[in-house]
Amino acid sequence: MKKIILLFVVVFELGEAQETLPIYQQYLFDGEFLFNPAHLGKTDDFVLNANYQKQFSKLEESPNIQSLGAHANVFDRVGAGITLFRDQNGPVSSHGFGFGASYFVPLGDDGRKDQFSFGTAVNFYNMSFDWSKINALNLNDPLLGGNNSIFLVYANLGLQASYRNFFAGVSLVDIPLKEDRTIVNGIEPTPTKFFINGGYDWLVSEDRFSFTPSFFLNLNTNSTRMLDFNFLANIHNGDNVVSLGTSYRTENNHVGGQRLSLSPIIKFRFNRLTFGATYNFGLSRIQQYGGNSLMISLGINLGNFINPDGMR
Repeated sequence: MKKIILLFVVVFELGEAQETLPIYQQYLFDGEFLFNPAHLGKTDDFVLNANYQKQFSKLEESPNIQSLGAHANVFDRVGAGITLFRDQNGPVSSHGFGFGASYFVPLGDDGRKDQFSFGTAVNFYNMSFDWSKINALNLNDPLLGGNNSIFLVYANLGLQASYRNFFAGVSLVDIPLKEDRTIVNGIEPTPTKFFINGGYDWLVSEDRFSFTPSFFLNLNTNSTRMLDFNFLANIHNGDNVVSLGTSYRTENNHVGGQRLSLSPIIKFRFNRLTFGATYNFGLSRIQQYGGNSLMISLGINLGNFINPDGMR
């Protein structure tokens, strides 16, 4: 019985820690709109973006996450988009979709290079638990049963700006709009998160080379702080760009702090096609048993058939 209770507590903690969309390096691969709706429609293209993340390569049923999103400028200064994701983590399965809109304000005369925007989105999220995947000594234990799913609705809010090669953003994500009490039927909603990011595009040569140092800070209402330091070196050839770099991630909470990962990054844009990949070398002790992880991103920027005139 003690083993069953211990197993239940561990599984419950995993489910409680489950995020609506786990955060890796999607924001470095044109996926900023997944976490900040102010980026919806930030260019005059119709943007399609897909990401796949495989965690803990040594585990038989290791977590994997897929996301797909589309967004565009839909009317003058208004952007809009939709997102979908699936997250499979052992017995815990999560699915979600959302839609949002944004509004842009030009900050200069250089097209959309310098602009400010704010946006909002609504996400619909379902998490379910497959009790049949639990290897228990007593399958009739009352702890192994009951409600195995929960449906929640969240709101996201965001701001972002780019000006003279500086860029920054802040967003408030996973604000519960349904079942927002601390614990409902034994399941706790995902904690609300605060994202802060910033960086600078340093043009070493106006049309050939640039460097992009940046950071991404994730705070949540469980007092966990995750911080990414990123650095990319970019080679330009007209509209084509090849980027190489790295991302270093740390985390702190009430228990203490630790280094999480060091991730080499490669990405490129060729005409309208974008591709990115990163391999997360784990720096915490869990990687000795679970292994490392990999993310692949693919996107395409199409001509905007919704609003061919773009932002005016």
